[in-house]
Amino acid sequence: MPEKEQEIARFQLQTYSEEGILAGIGVLLLFLGVWSDEPMTNAFSFGIGIFLFYTAYSIHHAKRAPEPVDRDFREPSEEIERELFSEQVAELSAPKPETKPPVRRERIERTFHASDFVEATSKRTMSIAEPQNEFNDLLLKTLSTVKEVCFAHTAAFFWVNPESRQLVLEANISDSSSFLSDRKIPIGNDAVSRIGMQGEPEMVNDISSDSEREIVRYYTSLQDVRSFIGVPVFYANDDSSRRPVAVIAVDSKAQDAFGEETFSVLAKFSKLIAAMLASYTEKYDLLGDSKLLEAESRLQKKIANRPNLPLLVNSFLEELEQIVPWDSMAVILFDETQRQWTIASARTRTSERFVAAKQPIDFEKSLAGNAIRTSLVLSVDLSKNNETVFHSGETKNELLRQGTMMIVPFTSNGKCFGAVAIGETKSASFGKKESRAVQNLSSIVSSALEIVELNAIITEHVVVDELTGTLTRKYFRSRIEEELHRATDRTEDLSLVFVSVAHEADIETRYGREGKNAALVNIAQQLRASVREYDIVARYDETTFALVLADTVANDAFLWAEKLRGAIASTIIHVNGKSFSVSVTIGVSGAAARMTGEELIKNALYVLDQAKRAGGNIVRVF
Repeated sequence: MPEKEQEIARFQLQTYSEEGILAGIGVLLLFLGVWSDEPMTNAFSFGIGIFLFYTAYSIHHAKRAPEPVDRDFREPSEEIERELFSEQVAELSAPKPETKPPVRRERIERTFHASDFVEATSKRTMSIAEPQNEFNDLLLKTLSTVKEVCFAHTAAFFWVNPESRQLVLEANISDSSSFLSDRKIPIGNDAVSRIGMQGEPEMVNDISSDSEREIVRYYTSLQDVRSFIGVPVFYANDDSSRRPVAVIAVDSKAQDAFGEETFSVLAKFSKLIAAMLASYTEKYDLLGDSKLLEAESRLQKKIANRPNLPLLVNSFLEELEQIVPWDSMAVILFDETQRQWTIASARTRTSERFVAAKQPIDFEKSLAGNAIRTSLVLSVDLSKNNETVFHSGETKNELLRQGTMMIVPFTSNGKCFGAVAIGETKSASFGKKESRAVQNLSSIVSSALEIVELNAIITEHVVVDELTGTLTRKYFRSRIEEELHRATDRTEDLSLVFVSVAHEADIETRYGREGKNAALVNIAQQLRASVREYDIVARYDETTFALVLADTVANDAFLWAEKLRGAIASTIIHVNGKSFSVSVTIGVSGAAARMTGEELIKNALYVLDQAKRAGGNIVRVF
């Protein structure tokens, strides 16, 4: 008889060995997840370990379930039970015709396919996903596992923002369709808020319908929730603060659904998410550094060949748009013509009015002027700011009334060449990482602006422009004063003509620097061929020529300029096998009695600017 009992024991051991092996592997994987320092290993070990544990439990439960009994049959007598027991032992003792052990097959009600064990191919792989999207994907999978393990109604993840006293919903897995649509929830006296502010876990296993809204505030309607449990999430790399950065919230419609073991499970998931946060924060920083290096490289290539100021500013803003959040941008530089600091360029994402280009700033009383004077980076909370940002007449619209603005000066070798102001309508948008990125790009611009200034100083000592063969700007300014005095002494007329290349940026974009230079040389040749020997032809700036026509009234100068414009427009320029034509915009101003050179230049530049605003390729007279 003992041999028969041993045989039965071996049969039962063989019967339940499957779930024992699965449960053992699950325990090993859970321990591996606890002791491993790698976030991905944590996630894999916890997920697979819990799945194997659940599978072992299901198999064991299915084997122990009683077989259905036909109610028409009576209970077997003791004699029949002994006969059945003897037959079972005889079967076990009988020699097997096959040496292979019998294969035990369980009946699976559901039909599985390979796709049930593989991620959908439409999803992005982790290797090419952005860190934030990658973190969100894993967070959703983690919450899904939490919900299944805890047999929950909802599992949710909330960020905690103590400064703005808000909970921000990042992700949730729920059986309810009544989850709040607004991601931001004000911090109150509910369970999630208490956990987020105090940093201590909380469990409630008997929630009445009267107190459900007070404890659980993330639904739009009552859900008949009876149990709630939540744990804080701390940032793993921050040892200086024990304030939680997030909360894992889990609820159930069953009463007494959670216990101490649930705390232990959620604590492990909290550590897992904290490790994921640390890992993806580091990965996000590395990606940001990579983008910054690419932006710096592109900017340096764009401004490598003696850039003009418009190209330099536009290239800088284009790269800046790619690496920092922004709703408005403005670059402030010193305008030699106006002899004051002005807005060189301004951009917005919206239709809101901001600041206008060429608008002078209040250098002494504005925040932008302060940043330039002190060469210090300023970060301004616009919602609390009562100071002037740019100038006293600025419109107090949403772009200057709410959010954050960062002003970074362009400094090189102890000198400030201007500043860039970046605004974002969200509060606290610019941290150390964004500030560092803007300062790195600004340092490149600062060096370029210093080179532009040095080139201008060198050019001032040269009489003839190297590229076009016309006079330099400095020599032109000295000569115009002489010509005005001569015209006054002889009571003669005098006209000043500014000729500017229209759409010069498009020419450089399509035909490169060589194409732009060829256009300037061609225009200079036609200008020198069209004037008299005693008239003055000079290069005023990068794309503009200045001509002083002696003994010429403004009307005659207009007719001459109109013929010149048509001649230039009909000329074909050939560069590197490509052919193109250019057009010019012309502004004309006649000199009045006792007029200074500065006044005459100001009038001519004014009508030139008006002609450009009208579309270009025209002649305007002051």
